[in-house]
Amino acid sequence: ETPKEPTKIIIPEGAAIPEEGQIYYDPEIINVSVGTTVVWENIDNTLHTATSGNPTGGGDGVFDSDILAAGETYEFTFAEAGSFDYYCILHPWMIGTVNVE
Repeated sequence: ETPKEPTKIIIPEGAAIPEEGQIYYDPEIINVSVGTTVVWENIDNTLHTATSGNPTGGGDGVFDSDILAAGETYEFTFAEAGSFDYYCILHPWMIGTVNVE
């Protein structure tokens, strides 16, 4: 089977600022198939992470980009079905979800 194209999530400019209507991960919720690689790209001018888990419970160890500087990317391939919430450790109002079927 031909590998699927990676699915991209953008961390947009201004994501570090908690404002009404601001998009923190674009798209915020994505639906992908098992085996899909998701690429987070930081196009903001500050540091961010994409860390599985949530701000109240913390990271759950499924994936963690570590610190992404401006222009850096992080890839993770989802091998199992499920709903994976994630957030930015540095800016905990930034949350997103990857739904894997």
